[in-house]
Amino acid sequence: MADQLTFQSIKCGDILPEVKQHLSQEDIWHYAAASLDMNPVHCSPEWCRTAQVFGVPETVQHGQMTLSLLVKVITNWAYPSGGRMKRFEVKLIKPVPVDSSCTYGGVVSELHPLGRGKDFVAVDLWAMNQYGETVAVGAAQVIIPQ
Repeated sequence: MADQLTFQSIKCGDILPEVKQHLSQEDIWHYAAASLDMNPVHCSPEWCRTAQVFGVPETVQHGQMTLSLLVKVITNWAYPSGGRMKRFEVKLIKPVPVDSSCTYGGVVSELHPLGRGKDFVAVDLWAMNQYGETVAVGAAQVIIPQ
């Protein structure tokens, strides 16, 4: 793909640049403060050791944090060229415990040439942990300039 992303430069099967993140407890606390979600499943390692809400004795990443990292895949790719999100949906599959290292990515799955300012692409999104397990899947529609 060219440096300046255009609808004509995109092909089905194009792989979007990945976003990688190692999750620390400090990351979780920062996100909790910003989102005002101080649930102990995210913020209290001591509580999680006994409660094991998701079957793990550690705190877990906020689901919305997973979504924000999947959105980052789209924004890093399309926004510098004037692209914008039209639709976004995600299914969370598996919790992301503290100290996980996840990779977030996507692939162009459909092209929709509807005319100037309306052309959009469909992108299949995924998030995978360090063990190769899928933790989330999703789809986005992204309006791409000519």
